[in-house]
Amino acid sequence: MSATAALITAAPATTAPASDRRGFAPSARRLLIPVVLAVAAAWGIGASPADAASTDSVVPAAAKAPGVKSGIDVSHWQPRIDWPRVARSGIDFAIAKATEGTNFVDETYARNARQARAAGIRFTAYHFARPGRSLRSARRQADFFVRHARLKPQDLVPALDLERSGGLSSARLEHWVLAFLHRVERRLHVKPMVYTSPGFWKGNMADSRAIVRAGYRVLWVAHYGTRRPEVPASRWNGHGWTIWQWTKCGQVSGITGCVDRDALSGVRLRDLTIAALRTRR
Repeated sequence: MSATAALITAAPATTAPASDRRGFAPSARRLLIPVVLAVAAAWGIGASPADAASTDSVVPAAAKAPGVKSGIDVSHWQPRIDWPRVARSGIDFAIAKATEGTNFVDETYARNARQARAAGIRFTAYHFARPGRSLRSARRQADFFVRHARLKPQDLVPALDLERSGGLSSARLEHWVLAFLHRVERRLHVKPMVYTSPGFWKGNMADSRAIVRAGYRVLWVAHYGTRRPEVPASRWNGHGWTIWQWTKCGQVSGITGCVDRDALSGVRLRDLTIAALRTRR
């Protein structure tokens, strides 16, 4: 994380998508960020080597290999997106924040969903998890997510964004995650993907393989400043990564400022849709 980013948020770069840095209400953040950037410039603060290695100017080879599809993930941090321009820039898929916990719906989600689909970009939604001490909280968050995401059969499978532990032990967090995933699967008849980072999974999930062994094989892994991502849980029990979030500050035509960039490998987009992977026909 650059020192500039550290002024805005204390969240570790290895565990939080840039599109979800929090600490203030969205309106307050939009007012504060220009001030913070001005202060950073006055102090001479620049990007760290890891940040410099994860910008669009040096796309890792594994993220641009033949057959790899290019994607982005977005939220209210990108308040206005020109989706036709994004599509023309070569972006194949997009993952947008829909919900967080049980009472937050991203203000940009409905517009992002509508316009990304209209631009011909494969689309899906993610839920930012706020783990609680009861499994009931996992099921309530899953229901809240499904209700507001309103995904369609042609959309990609939905994602659980796991970067907070809620203070739970690794065993209790594992049970919470499974309860959320099972509930979404029960509602949508498809197994969601899991978003995490190697550091979070090892530190908070004890590098468990229980999730992938339960059939949740699609991993969206965040790992920046590297030629290829580290994959937790024994390379996701041998399945490896499906989507790699390789930078938190990519540049894409149609989006002002930084946006998370993603690469999809080893599967065709149409084979990662809800319709293609339904567990019940």
